[in-house]
Formats: sequence, C-alpha cells, structure tokens
Amino acid sequence: MSNKARDIDVCLIYALDGSMPNEYLLDCLMMYQNRDGGFGSALHIDNYNKNSSVYQVYEAFRLLDMLGFDKNTNNELFQTIVNKAGNYLYNRIPPVSNKWNPNVLTNNEYPHAKDFTFGDDAIKKFGVHPSMALVGYTLVLFNETKAYYKKALKLASGLIDEVLTKTELTKYEFISVNSFINSMRKINLFIEETNKLEAHVIELAKKTVSLDFKDLDAIHPIDCALYLNDNELNDKKNLELDYIIDSIAPHGLWDHLESWGYNTYAEEDSAKIKWIGADTVNNYYILKINGRIE
Repeated sequence: MSNKARDIDVCLIYALDGSMPNEYLLDCLMMYQNRDGGFGSALHIDNYNKNSSVYQVYEAFRLLDMLGFDKNTNNELFQTIVNKAGNYLYNRIPPVSNKWNPNVLTNNEYPHAKDFTFGDDAIKKFGVHPSMALVGYTLVLFNETKAYYKKALKLASGLIDEVLTKTELTKYEFISVNSFINSMRKINLFIEETNKLEAHVIELAKKTVSLDFKDLDAIHPIDCALYLNDNELNDKKNLELDYIIDSIAPHGLWDHLESWGYNTYAEEDSAKIKWIGADTVNNYYILKINGRIE
C-alpha cells in the first residue's frame, strides 16, 4: 500500500488496522474539499473533475463513516469539514423531489467513467443513490439541532416511501438503501420503517443477486449491510467473501477489474492503478467487519 496507493488509502488501511489515528483521514480529505464545501479532484477515482459534485461528497461521507466518525466526534477539523459539506449539499445544490443529481455538467469536461457523464441516463441508473445514503450519513454525522439534520429527516421519509414502492433496484440503489439501513440502525431512528425497508430489500435481492461474483454490492456493499437476516443471502455472502480472499493478487493487493464503460479517455489506465489501493481498502474493510480478518 505504501508503494502503490494514494495517501488517503494508505491512511485508511492503517487506521482500519489500528496503527494510525483516524483523525489523519481529516487531513487527507482537506486536500479534496473545495471552497464551496463540496469535494472533487478524483476523491472518487473514476471522476477526474476538480469541481465539486454530490457523488464526491458521498464518497467523503462514506469514508468518514467507515472509520466511525459521527455527531459525537469532538474534533474541530471534523466539524469544519462536515459543516462545509452540509452547506454545499443542502444550500448550494438543494435536492429536487427528495434526490440530488449525483453528477454535474463540468464532469463532461474531464476524464471520467461513463456513469459519471452528466445526463438523463445517469440519473436513471443511479436512482436513489447516493441521495439515500447521504441522508443517512447526515443523520449520523450532524447533531439534531443542525438545520441539515432537520432537512435530512424530511428527505428520509420521502425516500423510504419511494423505495418501498419499487419492484426492483439497480446495483447503485442497493448500495444506498443498505447504507441508509445501516445508518438508521446506528442511531435507532425510523425503526419501524427500517424494518420494512430491510424486508423489502431482502426480497428484491433474492430475485436479483446471482453467484457470478459481480453482485457484491447487493449482498454486502462497501457500506456493508450486516442486517440482511436471510439464510439464502447470507450463504451467498459467505461464498463471495471466500472469493475476495482467494482473488488477492500475488503482489498482496487486489487488482481493479471494472472498466469505465468506453474507450474515450487514456486516463482510465492510471485510474486502474489508483484503484488497486482503494479496492484493497474496501475489501479489507468488508473482510474485517465480517469477521474474516484474524
């Protein structure tokens, strides 16, 4: 990791194994946060846009949640980072119909994966993602007295109702709904609604998830849903955890197998190298919270 990964991924792996303080992540995130409070500059590796976007804020909040930061964190830099990000999300680019557009027009001016092209196709593919995850993270990261917390409460109800009416979820939507469920379990909020969501997601996942090892996000996304209490899905999850362990490369990390979806940008090659570190962090995290690290 020290030789191949980005600084932020080195920080994460050391923090996850307890050899580095979690607060170093805050210093790393400062390098990606823009003056408007959002994040850019390939915090999410598949989008080289230096300008802020909602999806990059989701990536920042995901990493903070991974290391256990929440509203009880007593750190001035943490408060500065999340408050600026909250202002960007809820005041600068407020959601429409309970959802944010994950992409911004300036994405199209920089190298990026096809999914991050600004346009209607991406909106259909993302659905409630990352909006639902962001709402959950907001309720975890912000104090109840904050305006952002109160706005997130209102958004949550609408998003829950929307998901409960869906007969299928995209891969991205599985990530967001599972993330939201995890957030609500942490803070004991929307308990009855979360139980309904969980049951609904289980049924949809059982129809959708195969064993071709490409559906990891539906079973145990990086925002890992430990609460899918279903034997069938749990068996599939354990098989896929075995697959993660077996697929580690000879160099000791995990190679990136995904593509940008087209051959438009030569920068995809450099992105795949950066992903080696980020994928290793994500896989290590999944293995750790599922009890697969001795």
